[in-house]
Amino acid sequence: MTQRLLELTVENLLTDPLTGKELVEKSYEYIEKLTRECARFLIEDFNTTHRKFDQKSYPTEVGNSIVQWFSKRDKNVRLSVDSVNVVQQQPTSAHIRFKGNTKDADFDMTATVGTFAVPMSDGRLLSFVKTLVFSVEKQNFRRRKT
Repeated sequence: MTQRLLELTVENLLTDPLTGKELVEKSYEYIEKLTRECARFLIEDFNTTHRKFDQKSYPTEVGNSIVQWFSKRDKNVRLSVDSVNVVQQQPTSAHIRFKGNTKDADFDMTATVGTFAVPMSDGRLLSFVKTLVFSVEKQNFRRRKT
């Protein structure tokens, strides 16, 4: 009897569809993994190419680079910059808010970009990205309406 119950339980685990809560949890864990991968890749890319940004536009340009990275990495994850919530707190720090979705969940996340600025002879400041930190919180993931 117990052996049959164990077989049924294992069989159910393999065939039962995930609940909405489990799907959201799975999406959260996947996005969290992707953000770590994205941060490592973009920081390395910006450093090796010595990519310079105009100080006034770096939050938007870095945000667009993040969106492009996600679209190349996984076509099932859609991400867009919430342009209302791009906040440059200081000349060397900005918060960029994103809205996104997977096939199972809608979510919001934030990226904090840290830069160092180099003054140019014409008075402009060029910014170089030195840190990229994502904030992905489970409470910002919601079951996608079908």
